[in-house]
Amino acid sequence: MKQNKVIAVWGNPNSGKTTTAIKLATYLASKSKNVVLIHCDHVVPVLSTTMPFVDAGNKSLGDLLSSPSITQESILEKMILVEKEKHISVLSYLHGENERTYAKYSKERVIDLLILLKHLADYVIIDCSSDVKHDILSRASLEMSDQVIRLITPDLKALSFFDSTLPLIAERKFNLQNHIKVISNSKEIMPKEHVASRFGASFELAYAKELEIQFYEGDLFLGLHDKKSKTNKEGMDKLKKFLFEENDVPKKKVKDRKKLMFKLPSIKRKAGDVDE
Repeated sequence: MKQNKVIAVWGNPNSGKTTTAIKLATYLASKSKNVVLIHCDHVVPVLSTTMPFVDAGNKSLGDLLSSPSITQESILEKMILVEKEKHISVLSYLHGENERTYAKYSKERVIDLLILLKHLADYVIIDCSSDVKHDILSRASLEMSDQVIRLITPDLKALSFFDSTLPLIAERKFNLQNHIKVISNSKEIMPKEHVASRFGASFELAYAKELEIQFYEGDLFLGLHDKKSKTNKEGMDKLKKFLFEENDVPKKKVKDRKKLMFKLPSIKRKAGDVDE
């Protein structure tokens, strides 16, 4: 597989950043790759919507970033495990937290985190927030990642967002020209071709009702099985092939290579909770 070890997923609001990040993580996990999935949003922490029945305790990304120092051990202590996905672990802000919950941290702290994560897992998938001006974690991730996937919803609001936001990360260190540009959450009535031409987008992730249902039910770690999701699955397959599968070579055994294996957590549900 290609060595895009750290991948940031970024885009305009409601472009499907969290959904895309999770689907990439589950794909890599299906290939027995150990993945750390980072949810950057501290304004609206997503953990309660992506893993609504998990008791995360005090395992907060904010606590980790604001600690005096970051070590492999402290990272492991804050990882949240995913049910039935032994190769995926999550770092996230928790329900009810916000930017004032923890002390502020520096860009250097983010760099330390990413460097350590490279040694702990095969891949790191970063679900960035759209607001890269005020979110140090997302901004530093766009700079430090091996690859950035830029999601673009084909509508006028997205055009306005990027016209205002891209100048904020126009410095050479952000490598905007190397972003993988993806038209996302697209519907037939949207001006897809115009927006794709404007940004040079090469991939498309079409809207799928099944994905929307998974989002509302907290089931994004599940696969897609509805025939009506075919177009979205085909677009995702093309993106995954570009990211990971080209020039694939047979695995070679390497002595003394440490792998992080994740054990399943116990899932606590409140009385009365039922599966829909």
